[in-house]
This record gives sequence, C-alpha cells and structure tokens, in this order.
Amino acid sequence: MKNLSPDLIKRLKKIKLVATDLDGTLLNNSSQLSHATLEAIRKLKGAGLAVAIMTARAHCSAERIADQIGIASPIVSLDGGLVRKPHADINIFASYINPAIVKRVISEAERRVAGIALFADDKLVHRESEVMIPSYVENLELNPHECEDLYSFATRTIQIIVGADSKRAVNIIARKAAGFFNGVDIKFYRSSQYDDRWYLELKNKRHSKATGLAHLQKQFHVRRNEVVVLGDFRNDAAAFRRAGVSVAMKNAVWELKQEADLITESTNDEDGAAEFFDLLLKLRTDHAQAGSARR
Repeated sequence: MKNLSPDLIKRLKKIKLVATDLDGTLLNNSSQLSHATLEAIRKLKGAGLAVAIMTARAHCSAERIADQIGIASPIVSLDGGLVRKPHADINIFASYINPAIVKRVISEAERRVAGIALFADDKLVHRESEVMIPSYVENLELNPHECEDLYSFATRTIQIIVGADSKRAVNIIARKAAGFFNGVDIKFYRSSQYDDRWYLELKNKRHSKATGLAHLQKQFHVRRNEVVVLGDFRNDAAAFRRAGVSVAMKNAVWELKQEADLITESTNDEDGAAEFFDLLLKLRTDHAQAGSARR
C-alpha cells in the first residue's frame, strides 16, 4: 500500500482492535484462511492487537473460523444480530424480533406451504419434515437443529428464513411483512443455486455491524479511533462509518470503496487482508521503536 497520507499513518498507529469481515475479506474464494493470513494474525496478536470477527454468517459458522485463528473474543454474527463469545452459553447482545411477528410469519408460511427456519440465538432450527431449508443451508457451514414446535423459539428469534418453490407464495409473505411489521428489514431473492427456489429473510432494522462494533468497543474498552474495520460488501458500510479507520478489499463493491480510508492492493484471494495486517504491524513496530529512541 503506497502513498499513505501522514494523517492516515497517524490514525493507523492508534489502532488497538482489528474487526474484520469473513467472506470476501479474511477468507479466500474457497472460504479458507490462507497460511499468510493466519501468520499475519498471529503476529498482530503477538504485538498486543486484538482481533474480532464481524460477519453475516451464523455464530456457529463464524465460531469455527475463530477457533482456527485462535481467538476467544466476542463474535458479531448475523450482521450484528448476535454478539457472543465462542463456545459461550450467554449472549452479550441479541436483537430479537417481536415474538408476535415471528408467530405470524410461521403461520403464513404454514398456510402457503412454504419452508421456514429460525435463527434462534446461536442455532438454526427447522422442522424435521422440512425440504426447502436444507438446500438453503447446505453451503453455509451450519449444523441445523430439527424440531416440530417452531413457535417455542418465537421469543429468541434473531432472523427468519422462508423458502418455497413458488415465487408468488414467498412474495405474498414478503408483502404482508412489509405492510404489517414495522421495524423489520426484509430481503426477498431467488436462490443462487436453484432457479425454482425463492427465499425471504427477515430481521430487525435496528441492528447492523455498526451496533455490533459498539458492543466490541465496550468489551475491549477501546475508543472509536482505536478501531479498524475490514470489509468488502454493502453490509460493512455502517461499521466503516463508526470505525477510526476503514479498509476495503480490492474486490469490494464500488459503494464500499467510496466509504473507505484505504483499499488493499490485493483481493481476498490474494491475501489482501494479510497485506494490510503486515502494514499495520510495521507501523506499530516503527512507532514503538521511535518511542524507544526518544527515551
């Protein structure tokens, strides 16, 4: 990374917490951590920097990455819907959907013969007889739990997934949700793998990676200007605006690059995150050496 401004260098030297996205950022295109990335994270930790994960993935999926990295810091998952330490039984924060909304969506899905699953705390739950949801989760590195009474999870639901082979059925549920459920964020889309399958995702509007980052700051006792955020997609934008320094990957969407203080010269598939980590470590080392020389 060339031509860093003196102001940006000064801000980077203050960083104490690295909060990073996973897919498209820390992980390569095969959803793996490269040796270079693992080594760079090891060096960051050795230099006293904290590292945390912020992702749209479910907690259990991100937990496995945290284990590989060797960190026990809180994980921000489901785009800020849940903040929880790896292998912990207690949430630091959870943004639950109104139980009445959850029950209404379950009822509508049943009425229209649509599949439904709930992200309840750190688990994904669906009925044993479900046929649509398994295709949704097959590439998400999840271990879904089967149950017959989804209504019993209504008070602890962070995100709802509805799926059907009928665009009309899912669209009707989406329109009902938009019309009746204030404060709920709705995403309606076709499956990227199966052209005849449509999905609906519902979650609270009031949470994002930025709210998750606020909880990380409290956990690590750091100020906003002591945090750097790495990301590649639109859901990272809110956290970018809260961080002291924001870093977009070379492969990031254009909108996020417009928000970034720094853009890596390499993509996520070319160890772009490691590239930035090495820069941060060098600046930190140079800063420490300059301080020792003055003493």
